[in-house]
Amino acid sequence: MQISCCICNDIFNHTSLYQYHHGKLLLHLTLAFETKPKSNQPGEYLRYYRIRNNLTTRQLAEQISIVPATLLKYEQGLTPIPYDTAVRFSEQLKIDVSLLCDYSFAAFIASPYTEALKAIREELKLNQREFAELVGLKASYCYQMEKGNRRLSRKVYQQIMDAVNAKQSTNFT
Repeated sequence: MQISCCICNDIFNHTSLYQYHHGKLLLHLTLAFETKPKSNQPGEYLRYYRIRNNLTTRQLAEQISIVPATLLKYEQGLTPIPYDTAVRFSEQLKIDVSLLCDYSFAAFIASPYTEALKAIREELKLNQREFAELVGLKASYCYQMEKGNRRLSRKVYQQIMDAVNAKQSTNFT
C-alpha cells in the first residue's frame, strides 16, 4: 500500500474531507494542538485528561460517582484528590494514578498533620510567628492549622516543604 501526502496551496480546497487525485484517494486531516499542563499539579492533569477524553465535568463526575462541584474543586486545586478517587479517575481516563495523586501530600494529610506541623516547627526551633514568616503565611493561619481548625491545602503544604528544605540547607552550609 502506498501512502502519499499532498500539501494544498489553495485555501478553498480545505472544505472537502477527501478527494480523488489521479486514481488515488486523498484525505484531508486536521489535528488539534493540545496544550499540556503548565505545572505538575494533579488538578491540572485531571482537567487536561478529562478534556482530552472529550468529557464534560458532569459526565466524568457521574462516571466516578461524585458531585460535579467536587470535580471542579479537584481541578482547581482547592481540594486534594483522595487516593481512592484518584484511582477511579485513573482507571476511567486510562492514565497513571501518580499523575493525580501526590503521595507525600496524601500521606501528610492522612497522618495527624497538626502534630506533624508542630513537630516540624519545633525541630526548626521556631515559635508560631517565626514559622509563619518563614513559610510566608499569616501567623493566625498557621495557628489555626496547628490547632486543626484549618485544612492544609496542597499549595500551603508545598510552601512549608520548600521553606523547611531551604532552612535545613542553610543550616548545613
